[in-house]
Amino acid sequence: MAGGKETPRQKMIGLMYLVLMAMLAMNVSKEVINAFVTLNNNIDGANRDMIYANGQLIDDMAAKAKNPELGDKERAEAEMWYQRGLDVHSMCRRTSNFFMNEANAMLAEGQPGEWVEDRGDGFLSIIDLNDHEHPYEKKDDYDVPTRLFVGDNHKKINDRGVALKETLENYRDSLCILIGDKVKEDGTGSYSFTPPEGLVKENNEDTTWLEALQPALESVKPEDQAAIKEIYRILTVPEMVHNHGEEYPWQAGQFDHAPMAAAAAIFTGIKSKVIQAEKVALANFGEQSQAPPFKFNKIEPLSFANTAYINQGDSLNMRVMIAAYDSTAATEIRYWVDDSTYSEENMIESSKNDVTLAGGVGDHFVYGQIAVETKSGKEWKSFKPFKYSVGSPNAAVSAYDLKVLYKGWNNRIQVAAGGFPPEAVKVSGSGCSIKKEGEFYIAKPTVGVGSAATITVSATADDGSTVQLTKEEFRVYPLPKPTPQFGGKGIESSSISTVVARQGPPIFADLSGSPLDIKYTVSSFEMIVVKGGKVGKLKSNSNQMTGEMKAALKTMNKGSSLTFSNIRAKGPNGEVPIGALGFVLN
Repeated sequence: MAGGKETPRQKMIGLMYLVLMAMLAMNVSKEVINAFVTLNNNIDGANRDMIYANGQLIDDMAAKAKNPELGDKERAEAEMWYQRGLDVHSMCRRTSNFFMNEANAMLAEGQPGEWVEDRGDGFLSIIDLNDHEHPYEKKDDYDVPTRLFVGDNHKKINDRGVALKETLENYRDSLCILIGDKVKEDGTGSYSFTPPEGLVKENNEDTTWLEALQPALESVKPEDQAAIKEIYRILTVPEMVHNHGEEYPWQAGQFDHAPMAAAAAIFTGIKSKVIQAEKVALANFGEQSQAPPFKFNKIEPLSFANTAYINQGDSLNMRVMIAAYDSTAATEIRYWVDDSTYSEENMIESSKNDVTLAGGVGDHFVYGQIAVETKSGKEWKSFKPFKYSVGSPNAAVSAYDLKVLYKGWNNRIQVAAGGFPPEAVKVSGSGCSIKKEGEFYIAKPTVGVGSAATITVSATADDGSTVQLTKEEFRVYPLPKPTPQFGGKGIESSSISTVVARQGPPIFADLSGSPLDIKYTVSSFEMIVVKGGKVGKLKSNSNQMTGEMKAALKTMNKGSSLTFSNIRAKGPNGEVPIGALGFVLN
């Protein structure tokens, strides 16, 4: 909330800013310059923690949308807020990466190279500029930040500097518009937020600027007004700041004669504000649905019956289904063995999904309850009494790759059928071939992609009759295709470091997003080089650069165009085309 109590993290980052601004006002030494790098790294570490926490908020919204207790209307609303959370996360990532790319351009102008990296969360971060193997040598250069983001006249900021402030304000307004967009509870209309024009925070001492926001909040749901104020507080920068004893535009206060290391830390600090604002928006969206989250990270096929033992000649009704659950959540279970009165002295408590049962020879009954999160809080729900006989296991079937069979792939299937010797168990398939291989059955679809295949487990009884134990239907999916990578850059990248390109690294087939361990190797590709208006085309019959290609790459300079086309990779089903890559060298 505007002017409200800050979190410890916000206080810490604010203190870092105060230290940074104080250092900029001093005649800094080399040791202090290096301290800016440490400051940048510390802020970046806090940023990574916030990115992870924001991801958890999105996961909670996704889990709420999957709650089976929701009605159609509630589920649609939960899914809408989850999708809006994804939109905000995408906006946050784009905005953050805009500032990181500007920081990279600034650093590269002082010393060529790639000075930002994606550490796996989609957000770019400035690397450690004090890295002992590849240190940044221009940390004390203050001409580049001034020239790029202030210009010749620090009273009149250049276009690139203006874009910094405009990007931050556009992101701020977009978040607030999404927060304000809500349907009224009585169905008479909608709430909305329209960013006010002409709202200006004169300087850091100005405490009246938020009053100009109040008229725009009149059309906003009262419960959302604090969130919008908080985002404005985080992302609204002053028009003027004090610098060198005078008032200057905000950009000049940040970058005018700021050493390169300090300017890098300032960009990381701006990234922190972007992520903080995302957290406010995500928290607001998460509060819109009161449904408890329904989280699961595992899906398993289950088969069960009311009893685990029958006499010869009797029949057994077995239920087979798919269970979804969260293996990381602490399960609360209380149960009683052979006690239908649920007495306190016979109660057994467990925090595991698996319960070990024992007892004397004969039949036993298990009565129990499991804790379930509902709208009104935790409720204990009884599960159906389970009958078991000591010494007789239950039958179970589990699909190793869940409910999907991949075309052209050896899909492993696990089958267990208690009470029957292995030679009496038969596994057959419709729409797929089945063969035994070690402890698994291997299923290979014979029908086309998009069709369904059925696997049936049966057993031969002592009297020669055939008993069908279960029948499962699987969807047939195509094997995922890899995408090409060159020098760590994939199809999502449009530029590459000149230094990396000149090294001529091999082209790899990347399939890191697939749950399957499929081996693909690039078998051939063509390289098209545009230099000085001339186009050259070379071919390799492996994933390696040919000598001619390496020679051509070494002559390329910044701004040259580099294209790899007709890239093919060899996989389990032969060669497949995997696309093309195009870069501009920077």
